[in-house]
Amino acid sequence: MTKIQRELFFSVPFFYIDIEDSKEINRELVRDILKWREEDEEGVERSNRHGWHSTTDMHLKEEFKKITNVINDAQSKLSKVENYHSDWILQLGSMWANVSPKYAYNTFHNHLGSLWSGVYYVQCPRDCGSIRFPHTSLWGLPIYNDEQNTQPHQWTDIKYEPIEGRLILFPGTVGHDVDQNRTDIEGDDGYRISISFNTIQVHKGNI
Repeated sequence: MTKIQRELFFSVPFFYIDIEDSKEINRELVRDILKWREEDEEGVERSNRHGWHSTTDMHLKEEFKKITNVINDAQSKLSKVENYHSDWILQLGSMWANVSPKYAYNTFHNHLGSLWSGVYYVQCPRDCGSIRFPHTSLWGLPIYNDEQNTQPHQWTDIKYEPIEGRLILFPGTVGHDVDQNRTDIEGDDGYRISISFNTIQVHKGNI
């Protein structure tokens, strides 16, 4: 019998890194982000529902320099893994804070125009909502013998549980949404607080 051959192309890379000693920087971020929210209660409305979205110039603010440096370091590591040309670097084009109280969520969207996008988790109470990446290019919904043992290219979506100090990077074209914050923790401690960003590749000579 002639054997069928399978080839897998166009895989989508996702990266994550758990930042060492993130507790101290996260304490500072919680303080500074909530202060920012008090000063600009209206914020920005994008995919966020019932939550606060800051302006997108966070990477330019001095008080957020530490986390900006952390993200830039992660992007440098990504560039090496992806074998990007050494004359080009990943540069933040926009960055913003998200404060999501109970019942807040984010609708499905993507970040077209960005090479990479990402999220850093600052505060994550229990049951505060995962980020979800549905597989939008499936060629139908096959029925499998064992759904639990499907292979990665057969998954209908992937989810990352929010973990404090974790930084996730994904292609800007990949659509995603964020589950509702269902925590039973009251007050500021019940907020899911995260930082999102978009990045592009720029030539060192243009910096």
